This record gives sequence, structure tokens and C-alpha cells, in this order.
Amino acid sequence: MKNQLTLIVAAKWQQFMNSKNIDEMLKLTHEQIEFAHLNEYGNGHKELADWIQRTGLTLTTLKSYVNEDKLLLRNLAKWKGKDGSLLKEESFYTYIKMSGGKIIYMARIDNQHDAEVISGISLET
Repeated sequence: MKNQLTLIVAAKWQQFMNSKNIDEMLKLTHEQIEFAHLNEYGNGHKELADWIQRTGLTLTTLKSYVNEDKLLLRNLAKWKGKDGSLLKEESFYTYIKMSGGKIIYMARIDNQHDAEVISGISLET
């Protein structure tokens, strides 16, 4: 049951992020969320909302792995310019931790080995 809730919350969060519905996205996010993407680190609702708006990032989940309150997503990421043009596309893992039904931590991880080590979730190949 907990695995299903984790997957549902993460899917809704991603849907709201992709559509830039920041208010709904933040309802599923812990107020003190910590997040890391490449060399950027942030904390809290305001920094997360600013980062989402600034980057133009959208995510499509290719595969998900869940273990209770931890989730590892294999994502296809697209960055778009203000005019909607595609700037960049690549895939990576997103590691998510939940607490109380909200996302409390998110990090980008670039390869499968590091994703398994950092998350503690074994990926089936």
C-alpha cells in the first residue's frame, strides 16, 4: 500500500511540475524540501518553485522503482526555452524520499551504479 501511495504522489507531483502548476506541486512537497540537480542545491518551497520556473524542465518517467518511502525514477528530461523550443534532452535517474505523504528530498543521479548505491534500491536490468 505504501509503495502505491509513493508512486501516486510522485506521478501527480511530476504532472504538476511539467504543467508548471506550482501551487498544486507544492501541496505535495514538504516545506523544507532539499533538492539537487547537477551543481545546483536548494531548500524549501520558494527555491524549488524558482528553479522549476527558471529551468523549463519537464520529465517523462521511463521506469520506476519503489521501496516504501523511497523512489527511483528513470526519466527522460527536456529543457525548453521561454519560446517553447527544445534546448536539451537527456535521461537520468531521480531519487525521491517521502515523509508523511510529501516529497522531502530529490536528487538527480546520472548513472545506474550511483543510483543503486545512493538510493539503496536494486534496479532490475
